[in-house]
Parts: sequence; C-alpha cells; structure tokens
Amino acid sequence: MSSMCNAMCGASDRTHVAAGAGRWRAASHVALCWAALLPMAPTAALAHDTWLEQRPGRAGQVELALSTGALFPAAQTGIAAASLVDRGCLAAPGRRLPLRAGAALASALTLHTAPRRGETITACWVQTEAFDVEVPAALVPTYLREIAAPDSIRQAWAEQQGQGLPWRERYTKHARISWAAPAAAGPATHSPHSAQSPRSSPPPTAPAMALDIEIEDARAPRAGETLRFRVLRDGQALAGQAVELRGEMSRFGLWRRTDAEGRASVPVPFAGRWVLRATDLRALPGQPGHWQSRFVTHAFSAAPAVPAAPEAADDGPIGSHLAAAGGSAGSAQPSNPSMPKARSANQSKATPTISTEPPVTTARR
Repeated sequence: MSSMCNAMCGASDRTHVAAGAGRWRAASHVALCWAALLPMAPTAALAHDTWLEQRPGRAGQVELALSTGALFPAAQTGIAAASLVDRGCLAAPGRRLPLRAGAALASALTLHTAPRRGETITACWVQTEAFDVEVPAALVPTYLREIAAPDSIRQAWAEQQGQGLPWRERYTKHARISWAAPAAAGPATHSPHSAQSPRSSPPPTAPAMALDIEIEDARAPRAGETLRFRVLRDGQALAGQAVELRGEMSRFGLWRRTDAEGRASVPVPFAGRWVLRATDLRALPGQPGHWQSRFVTHAFSAAPAVPAAPEAADDGPIGSHLAAAGGSAGSAQPSNPSMPKARSANQSKATPTISTEPPVTTARR
C-alpha cells in the first residue's frame, strides 16, 4: 500500500518542503490521499519506526542498514541519505568514526564505517532532518495510541478539534545501535568487531542526539535479565516518557514510563534482536494546531540465557546429557511466551497515520 499511495499521490520518502505556505500544501495533498485510501488500511501495515541493524560487510568494515517498517524487524522502506543531518559511530575508548552512506536499497539505506585494527565499535547513530505532515483527523487517535501519548495530549487534541484545527506536525527521526559483551557467566560472547576481552566498565558515551535512549548497563543483557536505560531530550533527562521494548521473536511489546531522572528498566524475555522505541510529542508554542515530535529507537542484541547448573543428584552421565541437551537457549524458548505488562500487539489491524516515510502506525490495544 505504501507504493500504491506513492504512485497515486506522487509522494516520496521526503515530505519536507521549503518554509512557508507551500510546506503544508504538500503535506495536505498527501494526507488527502491517505484519507481516500483509509478504507483499505485495515489489511496493511505501513511504516512507523526507523532503526539500524548490522549486516554482513567487507573485511575490516562494519555495515549497517537503516530501515523503516511497521513492525520491527520487518523493513519496508529506506531513508534518503540526503535527509540525514547527523550520523557517526563511536569506537572505544571514545574516538568518533564517520558513518558513510552506501547503496540506497528499496527497503534500506546501507551505511558503513571502518574501525582500526583491534578497535571496538560500541555504537552508531543517525538523525534525520525535520519532515512536515498533516494527519487526517480520523487517524490521530490511532497515532496517539501507537505512541502511548499521555492524557494531556489527547485532551489537547479534543480541544483542537473543537476549534476546527487540523493536525499539523513536524517530526524528526533518531536511530541508534549499540554493542556490548554479555555478562561474564557462561560462554563468553564478544562484540562482532573486536577480539578484545569483554568490558568490565561502562562503554564510552556516544554523543547524544536530540532525542536519545541510553542503555546504562555496561554489558549486553542475557535472556531473562533486566535492561536499564535512560531517555534524554537535548541532553537532559526526560521524565514521564513512554518507552516500548520490541523484539524479533514476539508480537507483543513491553511498555515502561521513565521516572523523574528519565530512567526505567524492563526485562528482556529471550535472546535475539531488540529495539527500545519512544516518541516525544508536544504542541508548538504560539502555533495552534501545530505539533512537534521526535522519534527514537535504540537497537541491541540479547545473548542466550546461561543454562542452570545441574543439581548434585544429576552430576552423573544422565545429568550431563540433560545439561548438554538444554544448552541452547533458542531451543528452550516457548512458542507463546507470556510477558508482564504487555500492552501492544502490532500484528493487529493496522491503520496508516502519517503519510510517507515515518511515522505510520499500527493500532494498539
């Protein structure tokens, strides 16, 4: 449906246009198209989050893909390199590396960097320029549910509707990926970029984006462990921000809200790829009906859980065979895990809420 709307409406992956009245004319044109296609929306899931993931690369290089999709990790569209206003990588012990654009694929923009021999890459990030869009009124409630917007914003939207004002929004995207060695217990698993031993101290801090999620643990989590993180806006702690943990192995997400210091924690149910995702949305002062949003994701991987040590009675050959058979965390994962405080199911009927490249959302229940 994304390509269909692009063809029918003349939309591209960049809705940002020159300042002035023409800015909203372009956005309104796309919004009208989506309104016309709304009856078809329940059968389609369209782009929302933007994230970074690692891909196999040439020797001596780290290759990433920057993708947008309705449900992580399924990539649907890429982002033009020209729309990135900041990008880079950080190598221990704190050296910044350039992150260069490569091929622009249908579902991703490839990026790469080249660390020095023996150098460990700890994080990479990108930030886009601002995009403008007008969201059809019928889609705003779905959008607000998707990002777990607070009641104050829902009330402001109700008042805005009473004044007959459309929803006009300027948004930016921020994506980060980080690597860390898992906890020392069990077989060691290292960063894919270095043969160095696991870190025993927190990794170097990468430059903060306009909206950022920092993982505060020095090591990558293992399945079943708790992940601690902090949300920053313009380098300052962002209190009361809703953050969702989404993984590649489940249709459910786990929501948490940050405390007064911008911190929160969440259990990581199983091994694999994950993203923390959040959207900071607020009204633009002195501009009724206009909103500003910042979207952020932080991608990381969780290592398999450490197999439990056999009981004393099982120290013989039978116990050893059982421990060996259960050593693979992947084989022990339930097919339908039950997760605490799961509030979202992005495989439910989807509705587009913002026109082209992010953010288009899926219904939350």
